[in-house]
Amino acid sequence: MINKTPPLYSKQAVSHYISSFNNPYLCHISNVVTKMDELSVSSSLALPITINDSDYQNSYVCSPYTALVPYCKEELEKVDSIFIQYAVNGLIYIFDIILKKSKINKICQVNNWLLSTNLFPASLKKTHINESKKTLVANYPTHLLMYRSLNYYTNRNLIEYFLELGFELIPTRQVYIFDKRINDFSKTHNYKMDRKLLNKTDYCYVPQNKILPSDIPRIVELYNALYIEKYSQHNPKFTHSYIEMIIEHPNFYIEGFRDKNGVLDAVGGRFEIDGVVTLPIVGYDTKKPTKLGLYRLLVISTLQYTEDKNLVFNASSGASKFKLLRGATPYIEYSAIYSKHLLFGRRLIWQVLQVLLKHIFIPIVKRYKL
Repeated sequence: MINKTPPLYSKQAVSHYISSFNNPYLCHISNVVTKMDELSVSSSLALPITINDSDYQNSYVCSPYTALVPYCKEELEKVDSIFIQYAVNGLIYIFDIILKKSKINKICQVNNWLLSTNLFPASLKKTHINESKKTLVANYPTHLLMYRSLNYYTNRNLIEYFLELGFELIPTRQVYIFDKRINDFSKTHNYKMDRKLLNKTDYCYVPQNKILPSDIPRIVELYNALYIEKYSQHNPKFTHSYIEMIIEHPNFYIEGFRDKNGVLDAVGGRFEIDGVVTLPIVGYDTKKPTKLGLYRLLVISTLQYTEDKNLVFNASSGASKFKLLRGATPYIEYSAIYSKHLLFGRRLIWQVLQVLLKHIFIPIVKRYKL
């Protein structure tokens, strides 16, 4: 059904992505303010980096402050314990002030694709990380270094490299991994039901080569309806120019479903690097009846692709019950940070955050499957 496999992570692809973002005439993500640059780690491998100083009104993809304060407040609303809500909100109020004073957003994020889940190239080695650390500390001596989106299933070796090189791990959220090597999701009841839906639906599958320029405003509309209006204003707000750009990018793939009148009612955008795929762009007409299964169609399409290509699908966070019923395995996600070159006060706040997130936030996340 889906027949395109993106090529391996390449320096050329990274350069194209960054140069497009730095085009002063384009606005790819309307709620992201950052400087993007290219970090060359070998003759054939480059990583996108984002550099920020403050920018507190910013999407969480490049703002730790947003992830720790406003985004965390939204997640707390899903917790049914009033005591926990009041207690954690009290901590958030205190830390709101402290985090700004501690310059929490003065940060250089490495391998930051400005997506909810970043993926890492298999060719990234310990020597690359070490040399990159030296380069970045020299170039940005007052910035914290961070690598987002690490978990102990797909990134165990990388995590060990980071720890050996003096990085620390900050827990951030719980993500859901589909891989038949840990749990054969194709045998679950819900997966089988979704396959039946895919085969009998009146919607017509649309591969990327059938996505039209006239579909792009609709893609933005569908994504915004779900990720911005329903979920959070702090998710990245992708624009028309962003969708145009990633359709041409080798690591992305856009697909969707049209109704009998040819209207695109659901869209999914995959991002793939070296055997791992994620789905950072998901949108559907939220006004349509749930029984049509638009979200189910998008997820089963990616799951089918995952199964056919023997890939790992990192389904990111959220919709936990839906993903668990289809055979996902939960893993805590971490950010690796390096702060040894910073002043004591700025290092201390990250150490405190590490303890609080590990002993308060993560137990809540696990209990309530956030």
